[in-house]
Amino acid sequence: MIAAKHSTPLKNHVCALAILNAADGLLTFFGITSGFITEANPLLSSFSPGVILAIKVLLSLCLSGFLFTPFVAIQSRLWRYFFISANTLYSLILLLHIFWLSLLAL
Repeated sequence: MIAAKHSTPLKNHVCALAILNAADGLLTFFGITSGFITEANPLLSSFSPGVILAIKVLLSLCLSGFLFTPFVAIQSRLWRYFFISANTLYSLILLLHIFWLSLLAL
């Protein structure tokens, strides 16, 4: 008897978003504490760099928690497109952070 393969179409997207969010938090923390950047998100701009990093890490942990739930098995185009869009946005933000960091290294 062949075991049914469990499909988790959102798993890679959720995992990528958690990693991208954590990386964004670390780079934002480094950029703010070095004085090279300021927080552009109006919801986070009033917090200290440590609090912003903690929020980002906690959000990444919450997103990682979805990997152990039935949510990752949802076969929804809407959710898939949402995560693809979020990952694309975070990737662009990380590219911007990398650009700033390369300017800092000069």
